[in-house]
Amino acid sequence: MSSQIKAFFILVFLGLIAFGAYQWGKSTLVNYEEDMSVNACPVVMEDIIASAQGNVYEMGDEEESEEYVEPETYYLVIYSVNGDELANPQLSEVPTDLEDEQTNSELQKEAWEIFTTLIPPQDRVMVAQYNVFTDGESNTLAAVDQTSIDLTDWIVEVDIADLEDKHAFIFTMVHEYAHLLTLNASQSTVDAEIYADPSNVDLLTSKDSICPTYFTGGGCSMQNSYIRAFYNRFWVDVAPEWQAIDALQYEDDLTAYYDGLFNFYLKHQDQFVDDYATTHPAEDIAESFTYFVFSPKPQGDTIKEQKILFFYAYPELIELRQYILNGTCSLFD
Repeated sequence: MSSQIKAFFILVFLGLIAFGAYQWGKSTLVNYEEDMSVNACPVVMEDIIASAQGNVYEMGDEEESEEYVEPETYYLVIYSVNGDELANPQLSEVPTDLEDEQTNSELQKEAWEIFTTLIPPQDRVMVAQYNVFTDGESNTLAAVDQTSIDLTDWIVEVDIADLEDKHAFIFTMVHEYAHLLTLNASQSTVDAEIYADPSNVDLLTSKDSICPTYFTGGGCSMQNSYIRAFYNRFWVDVAPEWQAIDALQYEDDLTAYYDGLFNFYLKHQDQFVDDYATTHPAEDIAESFTYFVFSPKPQGDTIKEQKILFFYAYPELIELRQYILNGTCSLFD
């Protein structure tokens, strides 16, 4: 073999090695980028997930259940939102013992800054109002809702009495943001009739019957929405069983409803990241998204792991996950 031919084969061989090394490095980089955020503050991530564990349907023994009284909720301040800025605070009438919390604007803004640290500006443009409320510690930590003026705009609500447990607060804020992500006007239709009468079973049934995609309970999901894809992949088989339980929430005694949900979770435990996820498909996708953010990438193939892996199919959500984790780690620096 001539020296020229030998040189040619050597160059081809070296080229194949270089190409293989490039592909391996590219693959390794992708996997690293997906998981590097978990390694940034792993103890914090674990603590945030741990804060969400527990039986949310357990009310204690029978005597405690009968004595349970729903805590009173008081709205302290309502702010309008312009990007990162809060404006036009409106104070409500509250009991005297809540006046200090009502006037503690520093604490109220701290809670808001946690939200703006976690969620990038372009992903929260739908937020037009920020409500500060309290129902005491460890009840409702946060919530979201549409504004009555414009149903395409949303309200973020937080209970500053729960700000001290930062891990649970951050988990809840990301969960609530997941509702904005999956139910905003680009993902689901806006329905003024349902907003005005959300507990009207006949109205919900009629709206569901004419929805050609997945009906979220508040509107009809868009063809390419996250929640429609999630529902079609993970909920179609279990929906009839769950719907029979869900109908019990309209009874006067909710014991059968909560027992039914918990038993449904025990039966399908390999399909849900936690028991609260069985409440509704919209809650399931929100819980699964929050686990996607704060958990390492799953290596198994159970349905609950597939639900977490579902979000890795969307590059924009991988990028959002990284942003949230960077913000989370910064809050504990």
